[in-house]
Amino acid sequence: MVRDASSATGDNSKVREWDDEFLDSMRQVGDPFADAVAARVLDEGQVEAVRHLLQQLLDHDDVHRAELPDHVREYLDQTAALPDWADPERMRRGEIVFERWGVAISVALFCASLPSAYACAKGVSVLAQTARLETDTRRRIMETGQFLIDVLGPGGMAPGGKGIMAIQRVRLMHAAIRHLILAHGWDSAELGLPINQEDLAGTLLSFSYTLVEPLPRLGMTLADDEVEDFLYVWRVVGEMMGVDARVVATDIAESTELVNLIRRRQFAESADGIAMTDALVGLLQEMTPTHILDSVVPDLIRMLSGDEVAELIGLPPRARHFGLLTLLKVLVRFTTHEVENDRILQRLSDHVGWWILNGLFDIERQGEHRTAFDIPDVLANHWKLHVEPA
Repeated sequence: MVRDASSATGDNSKVREWDDEFLDSMRQVGDPFADAVAARVLDEGQVEAVRHLLQQLLDHDDVHRAELPDHVREYLDQTAALPDWADPERMRRGEIVFERWGVAISVALFCASLPSAYACAKGVSVLAQTARLETDTRRRIMETGQFLIDVLGPGGMAPGGKGIMAIQRVRLMHAAIRHLILAHGWDSAELGLPINQEDLAGTLLSFSYTLVEPLPRLGMTLADDEVEDFLYVWRVVGEMMGVDARVVATDIAESTELVNLIRRRQFAESADGIAMTDALVGLLQEMTPTHILDSVVPDLIRMLSGDEVAELIGLPPRARHFGLLTLLKVLVRFTTHEVENDRILQRLSDHVGWWILNGLFDIERQGEHRTAFDIPDVLANHWKLHVEPA
């Protein structure tokens, strides 16, 4: 059982311990508040009106509230504010961590966090069901990157901010997906509810702990207080996303414990995980400027997520990048051949990070119906991204 049911308010004076029995029970729990809203929308035939709402929230346009059902307006009202316990000053410190390390964190998202999520065989099955076509998978991957930027960008969690709108949209979307999948023969006894509380906890950790945990492998060292402030932002997001406080880690130690437990419970090879990884690798390779770098992408994933994850998601063995040394010298003007392989990948990761973020802009322009990808100017300038007007 879980010991101490303290909330995610940052009160970590008591030590919490999770075990299999407790997390098994959490696999049968969804998000009752959002689930009730989604069920009414779907059961009362209001799908088109709410689909229009979700698109507006995605595009960050003004929502025509008068056109929405009453219960959806109530949902938006009740989910628009930060929790009473949230400390805006501390959240701002968490945003500053992203401003400073955002390029590396973006690399960690695509090359460590998402691959680790794909290695969780039960959790990835829902992702695969909602993204069966490659184009849909790619769209989901891009939306994940956009969600990170919306939440952590300047003003994202301010009243009416992009982060709050993104949270509202994703929470309602999760509830709708849960409702629809359950209606189509989902095996809840074996897999738990779709997007259940254990999987929500794992998703929250994917945006928090597993984004900063790989950074030392890229040669970047964050102070403990920086990491704690970054995690704090996502504790606030967790409550707003409907994650049960009992499965929200409150500090580095708890995050480490919960990540390790979920991985022990869920890490396994699966066809869905391999398929999602193939789509991710293909998208990242499309973002890099030349096919000579194609082999760097799976190697970065292996370096940042570890050999265990790499094997579970079907990545090839690590390549020997002797041929990339000349390219590296052009990129970063090295003057010596005495460079270890990992150091090469660390330097290349900076460039891959820039290519990923710039590549997202290019890819979304390739079709009218692709998700618009938006980075605030202040972040684009700070990260030295070269984004041309659409």
